[in-house]
Amino acid sequence: MSRFPLSRAFAGLTGRSQPAAGAAAGKTRPPGRLVWVHVAEGCSPATLEDLGRTLAEVHPVSLLVTGLPEQPDFSGDAKLLYRRAPEPGRAGLRDFLFEWRPDIALWVGTPRDIALLTAMGTACPTTLVAPGEEGLAGANRATRAALRLVSELWVGSAAAAGAARAAGVGPTRIRLTGPLVAPPAPPPCIESDRADLAERLSARPVWLAARPLAQELGHVLAAHRAALAIAHRAILLLVPGADCPDDDALAVELAEQGLTSAFRARGEEPLDTTEVYVTDRLSPEEDGLWFRLAPLCFLGGTLTPGGPVQASAPAAALGSAITFGPHGGGEEAAIMARLAGAGAARALANGEALPSAVAELLAPDRAAELAAAAWTEISEGAAVIARLAAHLATLLDTRDAI
Repeated sequence: MSRFPLSRAFAGLTGRSQPAAGAAAGKTRPPGRLVWVHVAEGCSPATLEDLGRTLAEVHPVSLLVTGLPEQPDFSGDAKLLYRRAPEPGRAGLRDFLFEWRPDIALWVGTPRDIALLTAMGTACPTTLVAPGEEGLAGANRATRAALRLVSELWVGSAAAAGAARAAGVGPTRIRLTGPLVAPPAPPPCIESDRADLAERLSARPVWLAARPLAQELGHVLAAHRAALAIAHRAILLLVPGADCPDDDALAVELAEQGLTSAFRARGEEPLDTTEVYVTDRLSPEEDGLWFRLAPLCFLGGTLTPGGPVQASAPAAALGSAITFGPHGGGEEAAIMARLAGAGAARALANGEALPSAVAELLAPDRAAELAAAAWTEISEGAAVIARLAAHLATLLDTRDAI
């Protein structure tokens, strides 16, 4: 007999073995196996879609996803069903479980809603993927009881594993793993444009300043002068930030600083004497071109608190070494910290540190070292998704055998 009969879940929630009369059974549940995935935090629709596709390769299954603050647009993958989380209270949990009848469950994020986690763990084999120590360290009695119902707990650090053990989770149920994050899709580019510009810039040290804000331009240009001092043929690809001067004003500023420039928006191409090549700010679709051409990238906005920040994912996905300042903001700050902690990026204390960082990282061996580490770190999520999909498939096979 199954260790997780739904009747036990109903009894635990309501004192009855069946839902209330009138509760619909299976009107919207798809046929076949179903995995209930509840996202408490920190899991994007892209990651869920990757997990669903990977799992479907080894086991026909549908994923019922709850907990996302906004329902994402459907990607055309009918195997992912986005729904609201169960209504609070025993009746809402009971009716949700009767309606969907999940075979197994996956909780992603900090275990805060203990009633929901308890219902999930009672109804079916449940895997918890916890991003850190929060919710595990100093767990109260209710949290400890809910964690005892979890089949496996996946954690991203030794500290979180220690907190889980302290909360009463046996070591055989704890798995130390990496972040559950889908690797970023590199931005596209027109290959003929890339090939043409790569030929024009061959044998020249190239670096990219991706969307620096106006008050960061001085640091960027100081860094380029430092680069020119050690490599007189160095060229800066400048993608202007949102508040940067327009091209006419920027051309004047560059000329006043003794830097020769060319502007893509004017139809100009970089010459052998061009020291700064300014991209067309009205063509963000060309981002993939610049990240492919530059082995080193400075992330704009990271020297200025509160401003828009250039994401690190495109540079990491396309093999650029990365340097950034102390201001990331939200999820991007966490990604930058991860990259820096893995030796995959250079974190700067302030703008004054940018010239020396650029001068050092323009050396091909140093740039290649950081870029390789960045790619390893940013793509680690793909291996985690594959391992998690294999684990869920094993649980489904076990359910099939019962």
